[in-house]
Amino acid sequence: MKKTHWLIVLFVMLAMIMSACGGGAPAGDTASEQEEAAPAEPEAAVEEEAPEEPAEEEAAEEEAAEEVVEDVSADADASGIEQIRVAVVMPSTISDVAWSQAVYDSLLRIQESAGGPDVMEIAYTENMFNVTDAAAAIRDYAADGFNIVIAHGTQYGTSMFEIAPDFPETSFAWGTATDFGSEQGLENIFAYEARAEEGGYVNGVLAANLSESGVLGVVGPVEAGDAKLYIDGFVAGAEAANPDGTVNVSYTGSFGDTALAAEAANTHIQAGADVLTGSAQQVVGAIGVASEKGIPWLGTQSDQGPIAPEIVAASQLYDWDGVLLDIIEKHQAGEYGGTAYALTLNNEGLVMDYADGLDADAVAAAEEAAEQIVAGDIDVMAAIEGVVAEAPEEEMAGELELPEIEPVRVALVMPSTTTDLAWSQSIYDSLVQLQEAYGEDVIEIAYTENMFNVTDAAAAIRDYADSGYTLVIAHGAQYGTSLFELAPDFPDTSFAWGTTTNTGEEEGVTNVFAYEPRAEEGGYVTGVLAAYLTEAGVIGLVGPVDAGDAKLHVDGFVAGVQDTDPNIDLNISFTGSFGDTALAAEAANTHVQAGADILTGSSQQVAGAIGVAKEKGIPWMGIQADQSPLAPEIVVATVLYDWRPTLLQMITSQQAGDMGNQVLQLTLENGGQTMIYADDLPEDAVNAAKAAEQGIIDGSREIVAVPR
Repeated sequence: MKKTHWLIVLFVMLAMIMSACGGGAPAGDTASEQEEAAPAEPEAAVEEEAPEEPAEEEAAEEEAAEEVVEDVSADADASGIEQIRVAVVMPSTISDVAWSQAVYDSLLRIQESAGGPDVMEIAYTENMFNVTDAAAAIRDYAADGFNIVIAHGTQYGTSMFEIAPDFPETSFAWGTATDFGSEQGLENIFAYEARAEEGGYVNGVLAANLSESGVLGVVGPVEAGDAKLYIDGFVAGAEAANPDGTVNVSYTGSFGDTALAAEAANTHIQAGADVLTGSAQQVVGAIGVASEKGIPWLGTQSDQGPIAPEIVAASQLYDWDGVLLDIIEKHQAGEYGGTAYALTLNNEGLVMDYADGLDADAVAAAEEAAEQIVAGDIDVMAAIEGVVAEAPEEEMAGELELPEIEPVRVALVMPSTTTDLAWSQSIYDSLVQLQEAYGEDVIEIAYTENMFNVTDAAAAIRDYADSGYTLVIAHGAQYGTSLFELAPDFPDTSFAWGTTTNTGEEEGVTNVFAYEPRAEEGGYVTGVLAAYLTEAGVIGLVGPVDAGDAKLHVDGFVAGVQDTDPNIDLNISFTGSFGDTALAAEAANTHVQAGADILTGSSQQVAGAIGVAKEKGIPWMGIQADQSPLAPEIVVATVLYDWRPTLLQMITSQQAGDMGNQVLQLTLENGGQTMIYADDLPEDAVNAAKAAEQGIIDGSREIVAVPR
């Protein structure tokens, strides 16, 4: 889409990619409808402490070669089925209002139609985020004589394919997938998928017609499976309905983290979105934000209306009834597998549900789109491809020579998230760019986010090293003590940390790299630019703490302003937090009240400050990652951290036998820092900034810290 902003494109090696399913806890709850009239209240999800192996090691490939059956009726009658036992293993809970609940509700409807628990027994195990635990549950159900065992998540495929041959008279099913094991000679596996792009397209049309601002926000879990299909379809539908609109898409990297989803929703609202959508059980957090702000929400998978009936405007509902009933009937006829199914609008496996009181024209447009999809007049996948073709290719920050490297496994432990638009995202994006350049078979990526607790971070670092990762990056100065304690235990693993210049050489450690951005350089350049742009002669700066690269950025910015115009008033505030957006917003408001007409700051907290700048129409200068998607109209310059040269230096050094003891820096000269300027800035201001940039590179411009 011409104006689609992908805040984070996340498709790589999650702890465990679930192509269409929710995340959850390793611990699961098991219940049987024979034993209980109603399922027990699900346990709260527990954070997984150890990193999981990446998706390609946990999930079977979804083979496109299998023929997919679409002629199943969601209204099929279950009254003729014989006594049967069905078990389902799911990644989240039966009340997640998303992926897991959708299939569980369908099982209950079939049970009721069949004659109740005496005819159809249902058992389930929830919160099976851990694949090993899920495999044990799948095997236990089969050994216990359940006729059909549903592994409701792509990540369970590898385990299920190993288990199925041991139970030839048990039917297994999994999704989202189209691979029923024909190439492996398996005959007792069913596969299923949802053509979520269809309902996504319809919701996109509806959203574009409901929006007054022309800005839509999407909160996704990971860029895979039906989550990606839904979002791609939504973007295509919105583009078709309003080519001049903007769709901001963010992937949180989690199926179950409601806090991250809430944060993403707030970010979209700050960027002007007046309609929101998203998928997976994480969206409970986003819906809460939408409810608080009075913003319409469009759902998928399950009915999310009960959460906030006043703002849930429409839903694409997954109705698994027809698929599940056909599996049951086939099993009872002696056909134990060999079929792949798809939910579609045409077979009513996908059902569009609209709230009362919506704009009649908007609903009519959505219904017409749905009818055209069913009739074949709209090819949603072709529409998606068209939008993708229109979208500008994501480019690396600059040209970079790519040396030949051997396969490498890189793990990243970070204090915030891959979507923080600052410190953590900057290095993660660089890793993803390198992976795109070399391929997933050459660079494998795993990561652990939100490691505020140093003890938890140390456990994650050790787990990655113990799992054989080649390079483990502890992306925060607070992790240094732990890293120096761990590194000697893994001499064949290279570790890295920053911001610092301490490699541990004095302590006899030989396998630790240190890195630091020379943030004063980019800070100086933006200081020069700010001094040219200010009309009031007052500039406000919002920092986290007066240390590390945040301090260097402040020192450089101050020097750049003072060297340009020593009469400018520069007000500096440190919030004491890297992540408290509310404090950053408060600091920004204070600066504005003091007369500042230019603002800047660093760390992930600045999302709050940028929101204030956007509201007040005040130019913002960013650092670390591209923050323009938050407010493209006011982000006038960015010091972009490009970690690719640093990462490649670590990888090539390690592969040459040099495991550490190097200090690596991000500078303007080596391309580790890249200046980005908005269009239509005053020519003299940009020329002055570029002259400062060149002076730092060639050594003619000295940065002298000004006492503060």
